[in-house]
Amino acid sequence: MGKKQRLKRLRCGRCKVKAPRDLGSQAAADWNGKWVDGRLALVLCPDCQSPEESVEAEANAAELSVGRADGGVFVADPVVCTTGASVHDGEVLYGRDHLARIASTGRSAYLQLVSELPVGTRCVATVGGVMIYLPRKPAPGKGACPPAS
Repeated sequence: MGKKQRLKRLRCGRCKVKAPRDLGSQAAADWNGKWVDGRLALVLCPDCQSPEESVEAEANAAELSVGRADGGVFVADPVVCTTGASVHDGEVLYGRDHLARIASTGRSAYLQLVSELPVGTRCVATVGGVMIYLPRKPAPGKGACPPAS
């Protein structure tokens, strides 16, 4: 068996300090990512962020929290969401811009495909990706029409 491959730790794009190993930890909570064309272009430590960048990060975090509270699932860009098994046999719900970029550049590195989503799924663009809302089914006995009398 070969050597275990270790991922390189992210570094602040300005001062080069290393990001925390666990990006989901409290220590990483104040780090900020800048997204350009659906790609993470720059990572900033708390000390290097301008007040405007900090406010923007807080607003983005709040938007994602609200989306999750409403039942959404966040998927980071670049991603294409379809109702079929591919972009050819279903409706593209999100990611047409990524498909256009792939068609023009021929590069599809890191592209994710979320396929076979049920009809009625909503895909809402948000910072750095998409929030996917699956159709909700009413609870038993709720939302159904009462029987005719």
